[in-house]
Amino acid sequence: MKRKSNLDIAREATGRLRALISECEAAGKTLPVMEGALWHAEIKRQVGLSNSQIDGNDAIRKMLSAHAEKHGVMFSRFSKVASEECSLRTFPETTGMVPASRLREVQLELARAERKNIELRAEIVFLRAQVMRVDEVTKLIAMGGRMTPGTE
Repeated sequence: MKRKSNLDIAREATGRLRALISECEAAGKTLPVMEGALWHAEIKRQVGLSNSQIDGNDAIRKMLSAHAEKHGVMFSRFSKVASEECSLRTFPETTGMVPASRLREVQLELARAERKNIELRAEIVFLRAQVMRVDEVTKLIAMGGRMTPGTE
């Protein structure tokens, strides 16, 4: 069996997202939204995208950006943790295993670490977007292109 190339995988992912957007628009709905921005985790789940495909696939980013703009929602909420991600997880009853106070301390530490992890991931996405813009400007300069001051 022949292994799919990265380009084929990217095309399939783009096609699945295009189909989901068409399905949502036919029903008069928008893609999943949370707190005024596209809910990337849910979109990835529904379309079957990997974590890097929204950030690394320009066609997917452009489709999502266009959809967000068309429906008046933000593409993403950088550096903001969703409210349910800040809440503590509930764990099964642990009577007799560890003291409840120690369990609570560990749960709080875990919640803080997870929140920090999510914030760092959001910052990485933001920084990747900046790097992509720098790469585009570098390519433009290399081709001898000119930019009008005040436009980006």
